Amino acid sequence: MLNLVHAKTFLAVLSERGFRAAARDLNLSPSTVVEHIKQLEEDLAAPLLVRRRGIVEPTYQGATFAPLARAMLDTAERSRTAIAQAPLRIAASSNIGTYLLQTMLASFQAADPCSLDLWIGPNPDVADRLANGTADVALMEWWSGRPGFCEHTWRKEPLVVIVAPDHPWAARDAIEASELASQTLLGGEAGTGTITLLRKQLGPFAEGLTAIGGFGNTEAVKRAVRAGRGISLVIAAAVADEVSAARLVALRLKGIELAKELKIIAPIGLPDTAPAARLVAHVLMGSGADQDAAGTSAR
Repeated sequence: MLNLVHAKTFLAVLSERGFRAAARDLNLSPSTVVEHIKQLEEDLAAPLLVRRRGIVEPTYQGATFAPLARAMLDTAERSRTAIAQAPLRIAASSNIGTYLLQTMLASFQAADPCSLDLWIGPNPDVADRLANGTADVALMEWWSGRPGFCEHTWRKEPLVVIVAPDHPWAARDAIEASELASQTLLGGEAGTGTITLLRKQLGPFAEGLTAIGGFGNTEAVKRAVRAGRGISLVIAAAVADEVSAARLVALRLKGIELAKELKIIAPIGLPDTAPAARLVAHVLMGSGADQDAAGTSAR
């Protein structure tokens, strides 16, 4: 198989009309230049260069190969440019994309100004986009462990119970888990795993929960809670603005630490230089600061 580096060396020898001059131009040793030409001639099964009157000139086969070598290098450069200009395709679950991702992406682009194509939607659809190749990297509230991908936990986001300001619990900081059985628990986007996590943590208390889904997203849930239709359990970041403005009240569950491990997932074997790998590295590098911020917002 023809080697682009060897082709570049061949063209440098032609341009400089000598091995030593080409070596200086390429910052290589003369012996390396000679070896590149030798390997290229073996690949093409033909002599490419000949020394005449103290200078190096192409043979008939070398002259035939020269424009092809230039075309190879040009195609390689255009390929790199086309790939570099293609956007990094990110798929994110609704809550992550809406409440947590924008600041992180802004910091990533400030350090690495590559083009981004962001898609936000339900968790199952995010997983499908990553699996079928229409997303390069995904940020999700869970991952099903499909083969061929590597998952990382990039932050743990606390969950809080939210109630309307006129709810009987509104003056409290925390509630007992057993008290949830007396309330209607409103659920948002399907596939987030929030109710499953709650039931896992609560154990026998979960049997008495009355949960209603179908709201579609967290924004709809927040409005329903404000209207007095019930209470809900959401990630703390999703209600930071409403809690600050006293439009909702966030409560802890006594004795239970509820948090979601948010995931960033990318294909296995990405080169470190790939935009998706660079984003993963950026996210994980900043995850410590994210955790500090999340812990502060939950207190």
